[in-house]
Amino acid sequence: MMSDSADKPPIYLTPQFFRRTLEHGLQQLNLQVLGVQLTNLTRGGENYCSNIYRAHIRYRNANNSVLETSLIVKSMPDEKQAILARLNIYNKETVFYMNIKPKLEALMWIAHDVSSPWTLAAKHYYSTTQPEQTIVFEDLCSEGYQLKCRQLGLDFDHASLVMRKLAEYHALTMVMAEHEPETIVDRYPFGLLHMDAIKSEPFKLLFGTQLLKLAALVGDCEGFGVIATKLYRYHEHFTERVLKAVYPLHGRYNVLNHGDLWVNNIFFKYDLHYKVQQVKFIDFQLCFNGSLGFDINYFLNTSLELEVLRDRRQELIDIYYKILVDSLQQLPWAKPLPNYDGIMDEIRKREAYGFFVAFGFFPLMSMIGIDSEDNSLKNFHNETFARQKVQLMFEGNTRTLESLKCTLKRLDDLKLFD
Repeated sequence: MMSDSADKPPIYLTPQFFRRTLEHGLQQLNLQVLGVQLTNLTRGGENYCSNIYRAHIRYRNANNSVLETSLIVKSMPDEKQAILARLNIYNKETVFYMNIKPKLEALMWIAHDVSSPWTLAAKHYYSTTQPEQTIVFEDLCSEGYQLKCRQLGLDFDHASLVMRKLAEYHALTMVMAEHEPETIVDRYPFGLLHMDAIKSEPFKLLFGTQLLKLAALVGDCEGFGVIATKLYRYHEHFTERVLKAVYPLHGRYNVLNHGDLWVNNIFFKYDLHYKVQQVKFIDFQLCFNGSLGFDINYFLNTSLELEVLRDRRQELIDIYYKILVDSLQQLPWAKPLPNYDGIMDEIRKREAYGFFVAFGFFPLMSMIGIDSEDNSLKNFHNETFARQKVQLMFEGNTRTLESLKCTLKRLDDLKLFD
């Protein structure tokens, strides 16, 4: 269950706070907030670094019209930040929304058909560090966007739309890094897997336990004996194997990686026949500049339905490649275009990172809701709690182990564990 303090919205979310937010976000003055209705959307097992609230606001504008809007408030209280303080997630996300996103979208409008503006993410309204780090966005749900189920993963139509958007986003950041390196290259030097974090004992304890659990489970499956042995060997050199999977961050083709692109950070919009039409990403707090292979492997190892992961992974990568090149051709990109083998090589070089994400993050992400309600960074520091959760992570949702077996087979064929 959630703690009582998390149940009550923070007291600083007053009508005055929302007046300032609206004036800032809408670029209008003399607004009067008539009423605010706050709903707590924070869920254990889904929001590890922040508390999320929906604010339904009635307000009067300067022309005396009464209007309504819905906003999402993301507040990052200190107690949730302790472990992640060094990641600068508030600064990264605020700079992204205020400085990078508008430029990327404007760049794409030039390259795209103007009748339908290209947008990457929710509109940003307001950011403040007082009294605690808080960012306010438009509510994508009120614009008709929806989240898909993290326990099931995405079918091919949804996944291919994500790969197209990711390729466009990556192409834009390549162009921006070329013209404005101080914003992208200098400000985003590392992601979630900071070198110090990887070297820490809690890191090895939590993720090493998950690797051992996976090895034990597949060791009991027909045809996986040799792979299980290799996983135990990987565990013996755990820290250095993970460091090698992540560093150096840069490859031949570098982009501003989203850093946390999985089902819960992707919103979809549908037509009247429930055919998926549009996609937007949220949560740019773990961005980092590095090889495009990171985002691709992260997404493919966390977010696909089992059948798509098994049968259509390469098709998704091919879609990504085509759109990346098409986009660069339309943008002010002066360098040679990436070739297919170069991009495939870039993705292959990050397969070891994809493997870490597969056994480290994916089981947590795909946990059945009721099993994950009391998940929090603090609780995972308790060894008994962590061990009990690891059991549920791998055995609660059948998709988890089946997906991992499929990934292990593929990676073993690539000789990744040798």
